Amino acid sequence: MNSKQIKNAFTLAEVLITLGVIGIAAAMTLPALIGKWKEKELATRARKAYSIIEQAIQLAQNNYGTPGDNAGLFDLDKSSEEVTKEFAKYFNGARFCEAGSSAKGCTDVHYNIKYNGKLEDTNGNTAGNPVMYNNPRIRLNDGTILALIQYDTVSIPETCMIYKSDGSLQYDDAGNLITRDCTRHYRAIIYFDTNSSLPPNQFGRDAFAISIFDNKIEPNSWSSIGGKSLSSILTGGNAIYSDYTVGQPFEW
Repeated sequence: MNSKQIKNAFTLAEVLITLGVIGIAAAMTLPALIGKWKEKELATRARKAYSIIEQAIQLAQNNYGTPGDNAGLFDLDKSSEEVTKEFAKYFNGARFCEAGSSAKGCTDVHYNIKYNGKLEDTNGNTAGNPVMYNNPRIRLNDGTILALIQYDTVSIPETCMIYKSDGSLQYDDAGNLITRDCTRHYRAIIYFDTNSSLPPNQFGRDAFAISIFDNKIEPNSWSSIGGKSLSSILTGGNAIYSDYTVGQPFEW
């Protein structure tokens, strides 16, 4: 055979090694890429859900003839169930679900959502959050779940626990839990999960809270239920949260 006719080629071993390297690289990078894509998808859903809720509230204001005033729909004399049922009418194709409802289309709307970041409970464990239990729901036609709590007064004193920056509770030298007086100033609060009961079911990722004031709505100020994260997402930023396991002994 003429030496000029000999062509360079990869051996089978070289091909297999190359494919192996490509496979390892893909295995290392794909999870991160998929994770980033998922975060972007959840952020997009959060912005969409917030906009839809905002539009529904504006429709309600117009219906009551009080643009800019939330007192009509979020009536302090009405129960959470009454307000939720009425609020559902302002969403296209929405379904009202009673608390604990087993009706068709409402069997998966009551579930736990964990906090935005790790918090200590009074038993020394990592706190869970049962906020998606016991209240009526609205299921939007894109799968978003809303849970609304209507209060009977705009300003009410409350007792708040004090958390350190690491999420642990503050105690005095005698081992007594330190609390502070605080006041809630909003009419109602709306919790929403952008993808129903599908994971991750965590505030700041797929679940958030909106405070309803007399003349405005805005992300709830408590970062543990996604306040900072929602504010970041609405301004084009990233979700803000940390991973942890609910119920484990609290330690950092």
